[in-house]
Amino acid sequence: MSRHYRLDADLGSDRERVACAVCGGREENEIGLDNGFRIVRCASSACGFVFVNPRPSPGQLKRLYEDYYPDGDETPDAWRGEMAGIFDECRDLLLAQALEGRVLDVGCSFGHLLAEMVSLGWNGTGVEPSPVAAGIARQGSGAIILEGLLEEVDLQDEAFDAVVALYVLEHVADPRGFLQEVHRLLVDEGLAIVRVPHAAPLMGMARLLGRPLLQAPMHLNDFSPRSLGRLARDVGFQRFEARIGRVRRSSDLVERLGAQTLGGTARIVERLTSGRLLLPWSGAKTYLLWK
Repeated sequence: MSRHYRLDADLGSDRERVACAVCGGREENEIGLDNGFRIVRCASSACGFVFVNPRPSPGQLKRLYEDYYPDGDETPDAWRGEMAGIFDECRDLLLAQALEGRVLDVGCSFGHLLAEMVSLGWNGTGVEPSPVAAGIARQGSGAIILEGLLEEVDLQDEAFDAVVALYVLEHVADPRGFLQEVHRLLVDEGLAIVRVPHAAPLMGMARLLGRPLLQAPMHLNDFSPRSLGRLARDVGFQRFEARIGRVRRSSDLVERLGAQTLGGTARIVERLTSGRLLLPWSGAKTYLLWK
């Protein structure tokens, strides 16, 4: 399992109970435990959103993410290798939207995607909570890098033509508020590209293999296309599209083989059905949200 999902930090014993981020419901059913944290499913038959409840406070989680990346020269190159296919996919999606524009990368990590978009003529801005990653991105991307969380930085309304959030929304304590903020920052007809894991269909397999069910508490939310689509429409996005997308080349062998096998199969099915069928056990998915 990746070092990023091992719970080494002492988060204390205080936990916050939350309502379902999608429907607001308070009824839930426990479906498993990760690192001692309850994984629950919203009891509403019209919802079924999976999330961690109770959970660490936002302040505790922020301290955890400040130490998310180790301070080492090898880490940026390793991350680029893991994410290369997904960065390429995002670049192509952005260029299909416009030849140049203003892009915000939330959770920009070391700034690899921003560096490429800046080289193609885009104005880039990144938001990153890790001081280590933000410092590296600031030196090498050519973009404006803001250290912190999205809700902490001061950005103007309709400041961006596109917003990218890759493997971010599963970590966010308030996903509804996060998407509302993304919506506020986009121009009319602007595009948000969101990529998140979808672990719930794989939990049975994870139990058999002794793997994490959700990677709690680093991951707090597990979005299906239905739940993310509902949330996106609730906050005002006009169009929503789900795709399998390119797979991440994880540094964890089991994760990598699973992504290549399950995700690769799902991509073939997606192509054969012209996008009408997305296999639920394909793992992470890419979502396009148009304002």
